[in-house]
Amino acid sequence: MITIEQINSMQSADIRAIDKNALVDVQGFPFDNSLSKRERIEQVIERTKNPYCFRYGDLGVQVEFTDDGPTLCELLTNFLLRKKSGL
Repeated sequence: MITIEQINSMQSADIRAIDKNALVDVQGFPFDNSLSKRERIEQVIERTKNPYCFRYGDLGVQVEFTDDGPTLCELLTNFLLRKKSGL
C-alpha cells in the first residue's frame, strides 16, 4: 500500500531535474480495463514508479492535478489516445 508521504514525494518531483532516460517509458503499456479502478491504479504505479513523471518515447511528461479536475486515469487515457491518433 502506498502512503500519503510517497504520493506527496511523487507529486513534488520536478521533471526538469530528472534525466529523461531515467524516466519509465509508458509507450506501449497495455491498460487492462477489466481490472478494478484500484487494481488499475496499482498497476500504473507499479509500472511507472511515478505516475506524475514518466516518459512517452522521447517526450518527458509531468502530470499535475487540481482538486476539481479530471482523474489520472482520464488524463492518461486521453493523452495516449491523442498520441495514438498522431496528435
